[in-house]
Amino acid sequence: MRFLVAVSLMVPLLCSNINATGESYADEGLQENRVTVGERGSTALGFVDDPNFDPEKPYFDYEQSANVTALLGKTAILNCRVKNIGNKTVSWIRHRDIHLLTVGRFTYTSDQRFSASHAPGSEDWLLKIHYLQERDAGKYECQISTTPPVSHLVHLSVVEPETVIVGGPDVYINTGSRLALTCSVKYSPEPPAFIFWFHDGKLVSYDRTRSGVVVSTEKGVVTTSRLLVQFAEPRHTGVYTCSPANSKPKNVNVHVLAGDKPAAIVHENNSAEVTVSSPYLYSYVFSTGLVLLHRIAL
Repeated sequence: MRFLVAVSLMVPLLCSNINATGESYADEGLQENRVTVGERGSTALGFVDDPNFDPEKPYFDYEQSANVTALLGKTAILNCRVKNIGNKTVSWIRHRDIHLLTVGRFTYTSDQRFSASHAPGSEDWLLKIHYLQERDAGKYECQISTTPPVSHLVHLSVVEPETVIVGGPDVYINTGSRLALTCSVKYSPEPPAFIFWFHDGKLVSYDRTRSGVVVSTEKGVVTTSRLLVQFAEPRHTGVYTCSPANSKPKNVNVHVLAGDKPAAIVHENNSAEVTVSSPYLYSYVFSTGLVLLHRIAL
């Protein structure tokens, strides 16, 4: 009897100890699982799981190795920035014919327009192309001498700015009307440093009090220069040339008409529209009709 009572008293104590031990083991197991999951999680977020990445190997800085747009006849500079270069070398290859151009700071082409440039300690490996030609446009490959080699393509665009004068090549206005010429420079990677206007080969004076000419220039993706004469006179007749710093010049013939001469007249030539005075238009149509009737009668 006493044995049964003792057993009945010991069972709850044993169970409580077993539960406590089990909970401690469970807590340790959870703790162990959390550490494991945490370690795996941190590994998954890093670069260790990427078999192609090695922080000790060279790699490209793509933001500093961008495509290039340069002017025809000028110099293009293609940059390739490489991190952790170590003892590796950087080469430039013309992609269209797989022609080796440079290795390190040395040039391996007979075309003297190409040259390599690299400052000691710098991460930038430059390819310079002087006196750009249209055929120079295309892809150029920057290659690191790893095993296997890794490459990055840089695209070169060669552009030639275009000069346009609105309303040309001939502009007609009446004496006393406003002369407004607009010259635009398109397809230029950078705004021209200046735009000069010439009248019959002579530089236009911008002194408004003396010449009555006002010139204003707005620089941007498309740079625009405007020449304005508020009250045109016969002396303003002639060839006007818009000559930007980085583009070919463009001409326009300005005709300042005295009185009501039968010609195509643009009273304010700030657009390409041409208006013909009505009386002369009616006279032209009437005379043309008479000629046609005479030919039919014959």
